[in-house]
Amino acid sequence: MDIDKLVDEVIPPSDYKHRNGFNNIPIIEGLTESEKRLLENVLVEKLTLETDKEIDTLIVETLAYLKSAASLPILKRLLANYSDEMIKLKIATSIFEINQDSEMIDIAINCVKQLEDKTNAYYVYTLSSAFHYLIKFKNPKVNSIIEEYTNHKEYLVSYNAKQVLGGNASDLAL
Repeated sequence: MDIDKLVDEVIPPSDYKHRNGFNNIPIIEGLTESEKRLLENVLVEKLTLETDKEIDTLIVETLAYLKSAASLPILKRLLANYSDEMIKLKIATSIFEINQDSEMIDIAINCVKQLEDKTNAYYVYTLSSAFHYLIKFKNPKVNSIIEEYTNHKEYLVSYNAKQVLGGNASDLAL
């Protein structure tokens, strides 16, 4: 197995052409346990080398899917050092997926609250996508935070909050 080729398949270039609609889970599920461990080791190394620039959150999320305990020290370091709330939310969610660290719940909630910055022209889109990470905590505290957004004045925010909470079509109608 060519590990570089595998990494390129699992983590394609970070652009619209390569990432739009991309899902690496089927590729990962086709690997043996030893191939998954090898992939995990390479991704941890790759993440360690990328700490000086913006990190590729697909690597972070892939390590979470692999339940990579080996990635926890670097993920925690990245969480402490990053100021971008959306990246912090993705890291906190990934840490929680790996080890169920309940501290990540409050960190994630704080990140989401910071995302509702009306001075940011894209806050509606960022906040709407944040719910898809927040719901991964499967926690009543998180659900109540998302529920607060179900009547948000911005339709897209309200719609996405309802959708992640399992709203049905009649609840989501205009």
